[in-house]
Amino acid sequence: MTDEKKPLPLDTNSLAVMRTLLANERTFLAWCRTALGLLGFGFVLEKAGLYLKHFVPDANPLMSQDLGMLSLFALFSGMLVLVGAAVRFFSIEKQIGSKLGRMTPFPEVLVLFAVALVLIISVFSGKVIFN
Repeated sequence: MTDEKKPLPLDTNSLAVMRTLLANERTFLAWCRTALGLLGFGFVLEKAGLYLKHFVPDANPLMSQDLGMLSLFALFSGMLVLVGAAVRFFSIEKQIGSKLGRMTPFPEVLVLFAVALVLIISVFSGKVIFN
């Protein structure tokens, strides 16, 4: 008995849909990298503001406050980009993926949860260390 796998019947339309789904995943991951960059930049700015406040006591206090505000802007921008990317990805996945019967965005959900977990742990560890 031979256990041969039958090739899937693929026409040009289904191949184009698959390419579109893969492009959607690549775009989602690019937006996730952008969001992680913004989040990392926000943490770096916050850390610079804390170092400035603790190690350079004669520095202008407005500079430390401005760094704090800029870091909050970068953190919230990163979170907004991540949420926007997820909403866009899942809406396109729902529209196109349902045509192929492919509706398992499990890896993308793992990326979202991993980024959220890193963000939550970073915020809580920063509060514990610096307060």
